[in-house]
Amino acid sequence: MKTFENKMLKDLYESIKGLFAFTFYSRYSIEPEDMFLFIEKYESKGILKYENDKLSLTEEGRSIILKQLFHKNENKGKFSNIPPEFIQEKIEINSPYLPNIINVSAEILKIKKVE
Repeated sequence: MKTFENKMLKDLYESIKGLFAFTFYSRYSIEPEDMFLFIEKYESKGILKYENDKLSLTEEGRSIILKQLFHKNENKGKFSNIPPEFIQEKIEINSPYLPNIINVSAEILKIKKVE
């Protein structure tokens, strides 16, 4: 999904009676070709309807956009792409912990004597 499509769908969600297609051209300087591709794409999916030069979300479209608005931050974050093999149970605060040194390289395990 393109950036301007996200903005347009959000604007449509926030509008009660819908918005004219020209509104998006004046707000975001979207080329008419891109505008009609957007309309065709989301109208075929049943997300929006285009009548009398006015765009509005269908009921299904409103529920889809609502889910995207409130659940988009759930998938993002610095810990979202951790492979499952590296995820372990959480350790309680102040509980003892000993790391498993079986897989630690020999270089790290070398202990030098301090004189």
